[in-house]
Amino acid sequence: MLNYHQLKRPLIATVFLLLGYSAKSQQITLKNDLIQRTFSYQGKVWRTIKFSNGDGSRVLNVTSEEFNILPLDGNKTLSVADFTSLGKPRFYKHGDTTFLEIKYKPLSAARANSACPELLVVNHFVAKGDRVIRKKIRMLFSEQATVDRLEVERFVAKGDQQGGGRGEPVFVDHSWFFGLEYPGGYSRCRNGNFPASFSRYYDKVGNYSFIDLEGRDIEPDSLNGLIRLMHFPGYALPHQQQFELNSKVSVVGVSSPQQDVRQAFMQYLSTIWKAPRSFLNYNNWFDQKAKNLKGDNFVEVYKQYKNILDPYGIKIDAMVPDDGWQDRKGIWNPSPAFFPQGDTDLELLSQKLKKEGTGFGLWLSLNSYNNNIDWGLKNGYREAGRNAYFKQYGRYYSLSATKYRDEILKRIPELAKKANLVYFKHDFNELCDLSEGNNHPATDRHGHEANLDVALQVLVATKKVKPEIFQNLTNWIWFSPWWLQYADYLWMLAGDDGINGNTPEISTKAMFSTDRDTYIWRLYGNPADQPLVPISRLMTHGILQTSPADKEIPLQDWMDYVLMHYGRGTLLKEWYISLDAMTTEQWKTLSSVHSWAKQHEAALNNVRFVGGRPDEGNAYGYIGWEKNKGVFVARNTGPAAQKLVIPFNEAMGFYGAKGTYKANVVYPYQDLYPATFKSGENIEIEIPGYSTMAFEFEQGTSSADKTPERNIDFSTTKVSAQTLKTVLTIPANVKRRCDLLLIGYPQIPDISINGKTLPFSRQTKALLNNFASYAISGMPSTKAADWKMAAIDLSAYAGQTVEIVYSQKGKFESHLLYEKNVEQKSSWLLKTELLPLTNDTRRGVIQLY
Repeated sequence: MLNYHQLKRPLIATVFLLLGYSAKSQQITLKNDLIQRTFSYQGKVWRTIKFSNGDGSRVLNVTSEEFNILPLDGNKTLSVADFTSLGKPRFYKHGDTTFLEIKYKPLSAARANSACPELLVVNHFVAKGDRVIRKKIRMLFSEQATVDRLEVERFVAKGDQQGGGRGEPVFVDHSWFFGLEYPGGYSRCRNGNFPASFSRYYDKVGNYSFIDLEGRDIEPDSLNGLIRLMHFPGYALPHQQQFELNSKVSVVGVSSPQQDVRQAFMQYLSTIWKAPRSFLNYNNWFDQKAKNLKGDNFVEVYKQYKNILDPYGIKIDAMVPDDGWQDRKGIWNPSPAFFPQGDTDLELLSQKLKKEGTGFGLWLSLNSYNNNIDWGLKNGYREAGRNAYFKQYGRYYSLSATKYRDEILKRIPELAKKANLVYFKHDFNELCDLSEGNNHPATDRHGHEANLDVALQVLVATKKVKPEIFQNLTNWIWFSPWWLQYADYLWMLAGDDGINGNTPEISTKAMFSTDRDTYIWRLYGNPADQPLVPISRLMTHGILQTSPADKEIPLQDWMDYVLMHYGRGTLLKEWYISLDAMTTEQWKTLSSVHSWAKQHEAALNNVRFVGGRPDEGNAYGYIGWEKNKGVFVARNTGPAAQKLVIPFNEAMGFYGAKGTYKANVVYPYQDLYPATFKSGENIEIEIPGYSTMAFEFEQGTSSADKTPERNIDFSTTKVSAQTLKTVLTIPANVKRRCDLLLIGYPQIPDISINGKTLPFSRQTKALLNNFASYAISGMPSTKAADWKMAAIDLSAYAGQTVEIVYSQKGKFESHLLYEKNVEQKSSWLLKTELLPLTNDTRRGVIQLY
């Protein structure tokens, strides 16, 4: 198929008669069986007058300026009205793609504009079977020229208009989408200026990227219904005896009948992205014992992993040294401390790992962030000029500066090929450069585009030599769906290993989950304004377990934590695990969840976030569908049972057969959920307090009856101004856990049980808005209040009545969390990889005060 991104001039091909063109009608149409773009000859130029689907039943009428050119040295723009068409439009074919080429020359008055080309060539093209039409503009100048802003599309349309922003499409009239196939493009709609720069709900969250457009994206003469697709190209480049500037490719697509336009966009995206793939890797960033890459040390680490995982049928796809493998005084050469023979030793390590059954990956920042920039300056490399936002972070080279650009375009693909790499973790993607002399105008917007262009070239060049390589982009990316043409995964922009202590939880592993999931809530929790990048494509920093003390974590806490990681659908499965920090049972549960996620990968790849903000005590979860099968992983971060209400329709990615469905509980026990769900209506599922659960949906009806709640006998009374008393009869059939949970705001009351002071089995305390300083933007909760929490094990009192006396120190809560024994129903046992840790009990939490 034609690589249209490389299109620079018409290919030699058969010229066709102008279909639909005549002197009388003065209209031409580019089309295939699914989509059409129609032009009208008006005032010696060709203007788009409508877009329509293949049979013409869906039409979007437009008033188009076709393009808009803004010079760097002024505000006077050029549109198609400042040109005249040169000759007749030309249809031609290359393979299965049909092109329409229209050439323009400027009017005399336009030539005074410094950004006016001598020749402007517009190529529209459509491939057989596509629901999209693309467009690219080529401008030729007789001398050096600079274009500040180029609008590849500019037109007015009626109908609802949504979306837009950096690297985002615009959705029109619930049927059409428009955008640039470029993560650094900008789209505006409604009045030509919506949304304002960096104003999407998720634009400034966590470790976000910021580029100052200095208002040059703004249209001063806004117009109702105006849509603009633009980028900031900067310099025209020498080409033969002229200078040439090529636009990014624009795309327009249409949904099929009864199809949601966002679903249509995702179907289109799936034709150009790197296909979703699961990838399990070990990363040594937190594992001190694996930092030493000398000799066979790293291979020995893998061998130990392999011995543990082989019985479970799990294979690690790659062993990955993080930052530290490289010589910081150089351009991505191996450190002589670990690799005395340079590339030869690095290749040898890769060969040894491959022989043992795994691959080799590397951490690498494209701009050499964390390397010795002073060394680079002495050796002719140029440092990037950082804007005010990025000055708070470290230094790095300009990707667009000639020497460094040429070096990394050669070195990074060479490294991938020589060392037979299967994975790159590309960290620190500032893509910000205001410096003079780096092959772009010295502005933030032009430096950004120039550096981004080189970054994309490196990714493409690497993939060319290693077609199956996995590529992960981390710090300071943004959530443009068009990144997925080049990268497999994008960083979620959180802190590396955060613990969120905004809401009372007794498990520190639960706080780790709350941290990750609160970031995802902040990004995806607003259904009206959320990224189009699937949650499953996010890098979340994986499973973290590095201290021997972590062996003491209760097994269910550990499995809850692991299940929430996999329940997000994450395809990039990173294990930051130290071998001396795991028990046999922890390995067993981790392996069971990994295998279960592999079994349900298709559904998990489509997960949507549901529920409320996790660190404010709300229940939440992730639901994903693949045809008639669904998976739902949910968690309740508060003590009271909460009901999650989930739309059972296309909004949640359900495109299966309509009808009735049942839910099988697969964790922490196995049973039928006592409800039948009907597509088109809401799914309502209740999650007990402080619980993590997993469900599998399938067609059918539930025959299960809801287990009647047996009231727990208790009473709480006031004894004096500062003293309360609870008389509680503990059920005789409690098993595993029967914890009195005390939450003080902030102080826990003094407490006695039957006149005795019992020790706390666990204690935790608030860590309010404990977000990493570099990833705190948009995250602090206004509801978080100081707290302390403690648990007292009451299982020894099963079947007895106890008297609990509290000496108040302010506001507090008292809850009983218990696991009550139930009769196991072996007939419900499912063929699932998940271990049902509590198959013979059911959890309940009751508030005593």
